[in-house]
Amino acid sequence: MNQFKRQEMIFDLLKVNGEVSSNELAAELSVSMMTINRDLKEISTWGEIQLVHGGAVYRGENALENPISIKEEVSVQEKKQIGKFCRGLVKPGSAVFIETGTTALAVAREIFTIEGCHFYTNSLLVLNSLSKYEGIQLHSVPGKYRELSKGFLGLETADFVRNFNFDVAFIGAEGISADFGITLPNEEDAFTKRAIMNQSKKTILVADHKKFGRSYLYKIGDVEEVNLIVTDLDSQQKNFKELKPLTTIVSINEEENKYDY
Repeated sequence: MNQFKRQEMIFDLLKVNGEVSSNELAAELSVSMMTINRDLKEISTWGEIQLVHGGAVYRGENALENPISIKEEVSVQEKKQIGKFCRGLVKPGSAVFIETGTTALAVAREIFTIEGCHFYTNSLLVLNSLSKYEGIQLHSVPGKYRELSKGFLGLETADFVRNFNFDVAFIGAEGISADFGITLPNEEDAFTKRAIMNQSKKTILVADHKKFGRSYLYKIGDVEEVNLIVTDLDSQQKNFKELKPLTTIVSINEEENKYDY
């Protein structure tokens, strides 16, 4: 990876995560700390970036939410492992709802071959991905298109899903907190996820570790309202321990994890 591409990637990581660690970047990109520090110094001249001890933080006006195109490049392997774990949670013949979000997309790519399932989604990315495969029962859910999340949301979506009782729904979130619940920065997105949860026998929240300990204005629901959280967050982390008394939460990093559907 050349210098400019590396710096662009670091900049995107800053926009998505809000901060980066020099040590973690050096290990992930297989370059020296000296190289990373030079990169961060250069990126700070682009604006919206503040250098801090051990890394940098993002200070841009649009720090709350970023496009799916950026989110897709973050925690790719972790999301794939979350998807693989979720394959064991879906029974053949189930009616499955897959919501918007890159982690939910990773789940969709792992579970689509489960026999006899009907897959419903309001995500354009899920539709585009799964529509390439023959023999799948794939249903498009209507609504008002939102470019930032590449999904169909709002009243039309909520009215449509009230006609169904899904066996399981996979949803994502931007913030997960024991104190503030499951939250998003967009009102229509939160409203839509809430409607889908109401029509699902089981709701599984899928999220990478960066979503924990954060909170946003619009609440989907309390942590207790989801049946299961699947994440790559380490089980020894404070946020994990705070959520454990409230619902079932599993970390894909723990090989011994078992969950009975």
